[in-house]
Amino acid sequence: MGAIFFALFLVPAVALGWRVVVSKTHNWPLRIGAAAAAMTTIVGAAVIYDALESFEFKDWRSDLALLAAISGSIYLLVWARRRGNRRHRTISIIAAIIGLIPAVATVATTLIYRVDQ
Repeated sequence: MGAIFFALFLVPAVALGWRVVVSKTHNWPLRIGAAAAAMTTIVGAAVIYDALESFEFKDWRSDLALLAAISGSIYLLVWARRRGNRRHRTISIIAAIIGLIPAVATVATTLIYRVDQ
């Protein structure tokens, strides 16, 4: 199950890499931010994907890794709000939603099946 979560987390990173290459914007900070968000997403996904089934909000490192894993999705959603090619925007939004699925599922199962001690 962890490999599936890892693959889902990588979808926004791949989409960000694609957007950096095909984007016609001359706004270099936007492209550099996209590359940084893709790298952060990959690192966060690599750190957290194996521990998602038993995730708890007790360790700040795992919380930060989960936030890093969804940073690419957040960046894609922010970039999609800008004016530009509609087809690229649609692909970005779909990739962002796919990247958010494991994080939302993890938070939901943590809150539903939480064991209070």
